[in-house]
Parts: sequence; C-alpha cells; structure tokens
Amino acid sequence: MNTLAKRLYNLSPRPVRLTLDSGETIHFEPSSAEFFGEAFQAEGVSDDITHRLVTDGEDDPLLIAEERDDGWDVLGEVTAVEAAD
Repeated sequence: MNTLAKRLYNLSPRPVRLTLDSGETIHFEPSSAEFFGEAFQAEGVSDDITHRLVTDGEDDPLLIAEERDDGWDVLGEVTAVEAAD
C-alpha cells in the first residue's frame, strides 16, 4: 500500500497540501478516496479544477492529473501529503 495514498485517505475529506516532484504545491480538496486492493484513486478539486490521484500499489508512484476538455493531463508525482492549515 502506497504510504502517501494511505495518508491522503486518512486525512480525507479534509483539505490537504500536496507537494509534487517539481516542488510545486497544490491545495487539494478531496471528494472521494478509495483503495481497490493495492490500487488507490482519489478525486477532488483545486482552484475549481478537477484532479485525480492514482497509484497501483506500494512500489508505484502516486500521480496527480488535472481534467482538461480532451482528457487528463498528468502534472507529476506526489512526494508529500500534509493536512492543509
């Protein structure tokens, strides 16, 4: 089980601050978060844009993407999950 996904799951539905591998931070308000065995998926919003987080398990990165008119655009790998202030 991916530890960052588990942390997001435990904090949900409270807002969280996500840090990406680029150093960018995103204020994320989850609307759903669930595990399917080792796989994880969460959806929510940041600045009125729908985002999705996914991982296939412990050894796979937790990725975040934002919804666009033509599909999903991967923003990067989540490296930290913290409760938002």
